[in-house]
Amino acid sequence: MACPGSSKICAKITENEVKEYLENHPRVVEEYLLTSASESLIENVLRKKLLAEAGDNYIASAKFESKSKRRKTTVYTDTGITAMSRKIIGSIKDDEIYERIYEMCMLIKTSIDAEYFHLLAVENIENNLAKFEPEKGCVRFGKIGENRIVASYVATEKVPLNLEDLCNDPRFPDGVGVDIFKRCHIMSIPLFLECGTPYVVVEFIRSQGSSPFSTFHFELVNAIMTWVMACLQKMKLNKLLKLQDALNNFLLETTRVMFDDMENIDTLVTNIMTFTKDLVTADRCALFLVDEERQELFADYFDEGKKSETGLSVFTKKSQIRFPKNRGIAGYVAQTGEVVNIKDAYQDERFNTEIDKKTGYRTRNILCMPINAKNGVIGVVQMINRKNGDYFTNEDVSAFKLFAVYCALALHYSRLYNMLAHQQMKYKVAMEVLHFHLSCSEEEAHSLIVNPYLKPDEVPPNFDKYKFSCFGHEEVLPKLFIRMMETTFGEHSFDVQKLCRFVLTIRKNYRPVLYHNWQHGFHVAHCIWRIIESSGLNLTRLEKMALIVGGICHDVDHRGYNNDFFKKLNLPLANLYTTSVMEQHHYKQTITILHSEGQDIFAHLSSSEHKDVLDLIRKFIIATDLALYFPNQKFLTGLIEKNEFDFEVMSHRDGLLSLMMTSSDLCAICKPWETQKKTAKLIYEEFYVQGDEEKKRGIQPIPMMDRINEKDIPKMQVGFIGFICKPMYTTLTALIPAAKPLLDGCVTCKENWEKCAAEAAAAEAEAIAKD
Repeated sequence: MACPGSSKICAKITENEVKEYLENHPRVVEEYLLTSASESLIENVLRKKLLAEAGDNYIASAKFESKSKRRKTTVYTDTGITAMSRKIIGSIKDDEIYERIYEMCMLIKTSIDAEYFHLLAVENIENNLAKFEPEKGCVRFGKIGENRIVASYVATEKVPLNLEDLCNDPRFPDGVGVDIFKRCHIMSIPLFLECGTPYVVVEFIRSQGSSPFSTFHFELVNAIMTWVMACLQKMKLNKLLKLQDALNNFLLETTRVMFDDMENIDTLVTNIMTFTKDLVTADRCALFLVDEERQELFADYFDEGKKSETGLSVFTKKSQIRFPKNRGIAGYVAQTGEVVNIKDAYQDERFNTEIDKKTGYRTRNILCMPINAKNGVIGVVQMINRKNGDYFTNEDVSAFKLFAVYCALALHYSRLYNMLAHQQMKYKVAMEVLHFHLSCSEEEAHSLIVNPYLKPDEVPPNFDKYKFSCFGHEEVLPKLFIRMMETTFGEHSFDVQKLCRFVLTIRKNYRPVLYHNWQHGFHVAHCIWRIIESSGLNLTRLEKMALIVGGICHDVDHRGYNNDFFKKLNLPLANLYTTSVMEQHHYKQTITILHSEGQDIFAHLSSSEHKDVLDLIRKFIIATDLALYFPNQKFLTGLIEKNEFDFEVMSHRDGLLSLMMTSSDLCAICKPWETQKKTAKLIYEEFYVQGDEEKKRGIQPIPMMDRINEKDIPKMQVGFIGFICKPMYTTLTALIPAAKPLLDGCVTCKENWEKCAAEAAAAEAEAIAKD
């Protein structure tokens, strides 16, 4: 016969020869079905196959029954490849897709006489296998990569398997993972996404007593699953297109709905800043927010001119820069709400040069615009130093207005999110405190109220001297505090009942830690009281109140850990307060107590006096943060060297009062030697508790807090006194000569620690010599 399209004569091929060839070359069938056969042809062939093997009634209604349990499932005539494909492609959720594949596997199970099948989904996050059943959903089954079961192997190696007599295959010690099929024949076929990630594994099983699956069955199931994979790819593409469409709609709605994830507000703001900075060709950009409560402007993000690998601006988030709302260009814009375009910054009297001094950057010209909200200016944006030109143009101003709209939206959502986050942190801290703290009991309060004063012979010796130690006098400390208050302010200056409840509640709110406890708080209040009484300074009544109350409260609710500990572990307190973490918390606890009923000892003050005394208490408690001591010490010593100190100048006055608080906080170093030794032991043991806790969490503590360095305590004390304490008390004595006993005590303790250090060094040298 003649071959179509050819002049050659072809030998006649019989139907049996074609069948024999296809049986020996099943891949040809698969290739033809996938590349050349129409969908309707494949569907008709599959339908005829199912009809031939399962009977005509199967399609209309089929009842499937397994050995483990009986269940009825109705399968409708909408089961052809077209219908199944449409269902898979139209699915969105994975569970819907699994159910469609499950339904197809039920049909295949019957058509190939399998006794059992299961569908294993691949959970890509941890590469776990999970068995899917319509009633239960996905149940953890195994893990990819361990290859102890067949499904794990085919998912890892990406190859289907048709295995006879599985129990004799040493590769799979756990078989199929189902106990009732220890001995079986199995077909295991993985389905993959286009990226190569395994999606599901389908397995069909016959018991050992049945015949193995034929090559035809294996190729047929593979062909169907290949079609399913194609449907999966189409489904994923449809899903991606739907997401893209949603994203487009989202971008069109940007001016109304800015974020779907408010936690990414920082990233969004920096992206907007980068875009606008490029839009007006500025060299630097700054965003200042308005703190209405403190009447200040502050910035979290700083443009230091850094670029990413892709050339985009990188904004650095670090310690805040703060300055009064009425200073500088930004302050002017914040107050007036006007747009400012300055050609020469240093020629404008409104320009604040302190920012340049702090950053080391030279500002030439500025475009500054307010960010307006319903209740006024909430932020100020500055573009600095135009790159292409001598100054910013009117076109830049117009472009800049676009930025202000975006920024207003961003700040609105940022404030909402930060407010919620702040409240959550406050709630966590409050719950912590409530679990531990209670106000003083009425029995305690009544006992002190009926007898609040000490008789002269009951007052401990040396109480009127700096060297007083409260050790051994703990029971009378509340009465001694009342004595201090009435000595300084006179009898009946405070409501005695409220004063009693206040001091007892403060005592209750000090935790029983080794050093930063009630006794330490009392020592600090006593020291500041002695400075006030002997200094001769022209202090106001409110300043004296704030100093003594701030002293007794300065470490209330201290947990025995320093500020760095909370920051390292990202604890709620560190998230609630960005600087002076514990000091801010001590102040908040003090305010809570002072505002509690029956403990409001300042209730007799006018509203303005009440506000002023609380502001002073905050200032003095924050001053006990040792990190703030160093710049203050430098400032005061500079004034002394130039003979310029004037107590009536506010900044000088603030510096000295803060130094008085710091000196009182460290007064233990000035106590008699026996008291100092006992106190130092408590301090370092508290340090070691923190060091031990840090080690548990995988953090290496600093040497001072590592108990393996306990032998070095004398040497560390000598260094601490020489570097911090002696210079501090020298400065204090220069400004307040009556405070010289503190300096003398400090020098004496330093000499004693030097002797201890020398003795320790000699002992160590002797021990080494003996070895």
